Amino acid sequence: MKLYSKPLAPNPLRVTMLANKKGLTLDFHNLDADDTRSTEYREINPIGQVPVLELDDGARITESLIICQYLDAVSGPPYLCGDGLEQRTRIAMWERRAEFQLLIPAVEYGHHRHPMFAARITQYPDWAGSIADAPRAFLKLMESRLAETPFLAGPDFSIADITAYYGCRFAAIYGLYPTPAPVIADWLDRVDAA
Repeated sequence: MKLYSKPLAPNPLRVTMLANKKGLTLDFHNLDADDTRSTEYREINPIGQVPVLELDDGARITESLIICQYLDAVSGPPYLCGDGLEQRTRIAMWERRAEFQLLIPAVEYGHHRHPMFAARITQYPDWAGSIADAPRAFLKLMESRLAETPFLAGPDFSIADITAYYGCRFAAIYGLYPTPAPVIADWLDRVDAA
């Protein structure tokens, strides 16, 4: 399977971590910003985003969460997206919370405040400032949750932890969360080790 990716982009990083944690080998095809705008790449993904997972039969799957779910299902246990309805539901709930309340706002904050994106997009720094509280609020919720359980969705490492991990990392990179609380610092170490 081939993964069209961009080094250090948040969504490909999520797929890469899941693949690594599950011991999967993917053929990485790394792109730069110009590649994703090319006519050739738009034939692979008309939206021009990464990642794209190309299966051995040529079929393509887009959207990082869907790619993760596919890889998790075809690779067998341990299931990082859950095994059974209750576990899948709990993991999905925490994953979506982490994505919408932490990862996306942290990344968008950076897109609209960091100078390296100024030539690529129209930046709205005031809007970015208006969403800065969402990651901080979610990190407080994470502190409470991780005081009760080793990982975000319960006792086992899951896709929810992968999403929250990169949310924390990007929040730190962009100055939203420069020093993690001790319980989150400990969890970051557990995610690294999982």
